[in-house]
Amino acid sequence: MRLRDQLPEQMETERLLLRAPRANDLDDLVREANNWKVLEPTASLPFPYERQHAQGFIERFVHKPDKRSYVIAGRNNDRLKGVIGLYFYADKPVELGYWLGETHWGVGYAPEAVKALLGTAAGIGLKPIRARVLSANAGSVRVLEKTGFTTIERTQSVVERHLGKPLLVMEWQG
Repeated sequence: MRLRDQLPEQMETERLLLRAPRANDLDDLVREANNWKVLEPTASLPFPYERQHAQGFIERFVHKPDKRSYVIAGRNNDRLKGVIGLYFYADKPVELGYWLGETHWGVGYAPEAVKALLGTAAGIGLKPIRARVLSANAGSVRVLEKTGFTTIERTQSVVERHLGKPLLVMEWQG
């Protein structure tokens, strides 16, 4: 069995539920993601983020053997706040990616979601885990540092959207 498949269907924290995306997340997904401040630091999400992008994400999420994505939802109301996931590669460590809608920034949801996913990953022996973050994205750098990531490399982005911008490669050892 692949490590990806050993991850649970959902995880709960004090305030959050990490779960599979569902069809009723569509409107929240478009509303939260279709914001340049949210999408600019990501490597691959399109802008504008439209209904067809959200529908594709929801429909294809179970068919991605190289990825395990979770909606970050409120535990009290089950409304989407963002997305977190792990990317699996044959020849390099697993990589963490996440985003939160702007209205949910600054209240600790990102580190709470990251800690939940890392704790679960550690429980199945999934480490190290890496994350790439633009050096200028101070908020995400702080989230990663708070959750135990350390910088292992300073480089430049090769992603078209960020080509040549300073990039940190950070790693969590568990």
